[in-house]
Amino acid sequence: MKSKHEEHALTISVWESEGGAPDRSGRLYRYGRRFEGDGTYTIYHVFTGEAAKIGPWEMVGLSPKNAARALRILNNPQEASD
Repeated sequence: MKSKHEEHALTISVWESEGGAPDRSGRLYRYGRRFEGDGTYTIYHVFTGEAAKIGPWEMVGLSPKNAARALRILNNPQEASD
């Protein structure tokens, strides 16, 4: 049986792998990150739940590093061009 601390750690881990909370800067984030059962990540639109696309590229099957980068670019496009 898991302790409450272990359950909370697991819940937080899942929450973080799904993109976590936005910072308190007032920005509205439209995309989140979801961990898939095959060990990859999907970037999804938080309102529709559909996989995000950059041009013809659907944001599925991503490594953790690529998912983090794509999420940063999609949620902060003005910073990506700096």
